[in-house]
Amino acid sequence: MKFFVFLLCFVIHFSGVAAQELFDFVPESAGYFVVLRSMRSTLETLRDSTNFFGAYLGDEGFGAERALYGIIDATGYNAEVDTSLLKDALNRDLLLAGEGLELSLEDLLTFDPFYLLEKLKLSRARIFIVWKSESSFTLLKAVAALLDMTIFAQPGESINELRSNSGTLFYYTGEGFLIIGGNREAVQTALNTYQGQERRLLESSEKGREIAEMSYDYTITGFFDSDRFKIDLGLQSPFSVDNTVVFARPEGHTLAATIVQDTIFLNSQDLEVFLELADTKENEASEKTFGDYTVFFPSSSVETLRNELTHWFELDLEPYRELADYIVLLSRESTGNARIYGELVSEVPKVSAVFKNRNGDTSFLESPLKEWGAKTSIYRGNRVYELENDFDTIYFIFSPATTVLTTLTPEEYYSTVSSSGTLRDNVSYEFVRELGMEKDIVEAFVDVKKIFKSLIGITLDSAIFYQQTFLENGKMVHALRFY
Repeated sequence: MKFFVFLLCFVIHFSGVAAQELFDFVPESAGYFVVLRSMRSTLETLRDSTNFFGAYLGDEGFGAERALYGIIDATGYNAEVDTSLLKDALNRDLLLAGEGLELSLEDLLTFDPFYLLEKLKLSRARIFIVWKSESSFTLLKAVAALLDMTIFAQPGESINELRSNSGTLFYYTGEGFLIIGGNREAVQTALNTYQGQERRLLESSEKGREIAEMSYDYTITGFFDSDRFKIDLGLQSPFSVDNTVVFARPEGHTLAATIVQDTIFLNSQDLEVFLELADTKENEASEKTFGDYTVFFPSSSVETLRNELTHWFELDLEPYRELADYIVLLSRESTGNARIYGELVSEVPKVSAVFKNRNGDTSFLESPLKEWGAKTSIYRGNRVYELENDFDTIYFIFSPATTVLTTLTPEEYYSTVSSSGTLRDNVSYEFVRELGMEKDIVEAFVDVKKIFKSLIGITLDSAIFYQQTFLENGKMVHALRFY
């Protein structure tokens, strides 16, 4: 959310002491913390200022906001809880911290504390949530109703249970806050830390203190040690992650999320290779593109290729393993960037991967296809191999310049290419690309305009744009925007 400078300073000044209490619960042993602030206000801002959330939340689109408040109203009525308290709670600060629970960017961008609680209910892990509220037990009753759980309180016990057939949570209702944990130890540790009986993370971690101070400027702020935070995007390479920092907030007409990871390379030359791969992708954006999903990445990153293709094919299944190894060979024998185009909204996989040939002679690449008995043909002067298995039919098209792997027939592929434009012709791409990093290694674009048109019949410019790059100090940066 964009505040005027005066208003931002005012809010930080007068809420800083109270908000700091959240971090007083985080023990030194915690593997991470996530802070969510002003969720309800943020969703309203995104609904009014971004095309993506306007369509997703608004009544003329998917109507997710109305559905959420409908659930809250029904739950409040059944639990005999004032629904205004529940809606107010969505705007109150919330902390998630602990050990053992892996989170992803998708988990956080739901902006839904009840989703996080549901995930926690199934984990039984040493994780806890602290939710600020002046009516903590009333909020607990509402949470129990939303999660379909029953409150069990034992006389004389300060930490009690929420029970259901699908799991058990533990809780403590304090003055001004509610703690809910995956097990009793998690709640007790949070309470002990708040009461000063255990050392706090911000007392020992300079990086943690820095991120905590920055959290007042963002809707979502996260700090994770090791590789506890998962991003199913970008480079899949042999380096380890030391820690991850996540920031997200509305910016202009977009939701912007930035993830910065400190990486560890066993060989410093590997970092130099990545730094040399960063470019502006001008040539790729000038190529014909089709479908609603486009991604560019260095063809030398074969693990990235594997990861991308698993979204479309079950490459871990036995019938695919030989094919997966062959696709890796195509990638290794190509140059520059690999390009993948696909349709996310399709009953059957529609995807094409394009590789730039290192040289014009591809006969050694075609030999395995002949050995597997692929049907051969010629289309527009290019050699075509049709390979069938129990799951899909895949075509390989060899031309002097490129090798194409596609689920489209050659006729469909070339017809689609000839009628398609480039990303440079796409208004949504040009808008988000202008806001993004100048250089990147990986770039992915989802044309949400096509998806909304297909699913709900709405036509408006909208996109999701992802970039990844490395900095000279070894930090890996992911940038994600919803427009």
